[in-house]
Amino acid sequence: MTRERPRTAAETMATPMTGRPGRVAPVLALALAAAVLAGCSTSSSSPSPRAGPVPGTEIVNGDTVPTVAHLGSDSFTGPGPLGVGETTLTLPTDGAPVEVWYPATKASVAGKPEATYDIVDWLPEALKKLIPAGFSVSYPSGGVRGVPVAPGRYPLVVFSHGYAGFRDQSTFLTARLASWGFVVAAPDHYSRDLTEVLGGPTAATSKTTDVEDLKATITLMSDQDTSASSPFHGHVDTGLVGAVGHSAGGAAVEALAATDPKVTTFIGLAGATVGSFGQTKTGSGSVVPHQPGMLMSGTSDHVVSHLGMIAAYGRMLSPKRLILLRGAGHLVFADLCEVGSSHGGLLSIAAVLHVPIPASLVPLASDGCRAPDLPPPEAWPVIRQAVTAQLRHVFGFDTSTAGLADLGTAYPRVVAANRASPGP
Repeated sequence: MTRERPRTAAETMATPMTGRPGRVAPVLALALAAAVLAGCSTSSSSPSPRAGPVPGTEIVNGDTVPTVAHLGSDSFTGPGPLGVGETTLTLPTDGAPVEVWYPATKASVAGKPEATYDIVDWLPEALKKLIPAGFSVSYPSGGVRGVPVAPGRYPLVVFSHGYAGFRDQSTFLTARLASWGFVVAAPDHYSRDLTEVLGGPTAATSKTTDVEDLKATITLMSDQDTSASSPFHGHVDTGLVGAVGHSAGGAAVEALAATDPKVTTFIGLAGATVGSFGQTKTGSGSVVPHQPGMLMSGTSDHVVSHLGMIAAYGRMLSPKRLILLRGAGHLVFADLCEVGSSHGGLLSIAAVLHVPIPASLVPLASDGCRAPDLPPPEAWPVIRQAVTAQLRHVFGFDTSTAGLADLGTAYPRVVAANRASPGP
């Protein structure tokens, strides 16, 4: 069910007041006096949050929101008060899988094994034949399968992977967002996922665009919310939609926001459209979205220059924010530098197994993974902090921007710049 976006603090402050500054309007004064004489207290037009159905949460405008007593620059670096469930759905449009991380109760996930993903699953069949039997390149995906969705209703976040990526590529972020009260849905983009780029035909006979995939994912989760037979029935608020993407996915979510009014905010991680590599002469890549947006980029990214991201930020409409990560490369926003790290990383594994990697893909598998680049895990806390704070602020859960301000002071080794318009 779609509803009007809650007003931000800036919008509330811009609303004209009744009467002159410093003086209470006569009608309001009489109302206050009557309330006092009647032994009653006045209430604001926005009801105060009430306790949520899960410990550590409250109800804000109908959604179950983790409670933050003192909002600051480190409020969202750690796990939230919710457990994380995980499941795989399928897009009806082309059969592409959609990984979904969702809030669960802590009790339901306690003592149960965390799910994993295996990059071998995305190799074309011809390359899989080169892999020894039983060999895998697996990594924790952050959730627990088979557990119910936590009681309550949660906003939707769609995630778009990068070129030659896959739906599970950034679980350090996607799974963590679920613990902070978001349903996160990430489709495989058959038009540019790892299988397709390595030359393997996907299951789809006709490939949809990444923007079409994201729109189909929003529709899928809306249908899941309204279907009485779905485990997500009544749990997904598709009136609040955040779109987050990495690299080509960052361009995709900005293009999505430009053409889909259901998107409340977009966040491009080393990827953008207008002003950057994703800009097109016509279509969604040529349009500046009206929604609030945030861009993040590494200053040592050799795949998508941070200078292009700065230019894209300059073309965005306010309110907007740009965060630059000092010395970080392209893969700071993905798990990939850590996957197979005990064996020398993905390229080393590919060499040992004699799996050919095209030269054009080598930067996409390594940029940001080696010294002197900032090790990605050192940047992950501030990435989680900024993305979560942006979503909560634009959704109206946190009227203050304290979760986004002072990041340079709190993370001096990591944050090179933190610009915002208007104001911090």
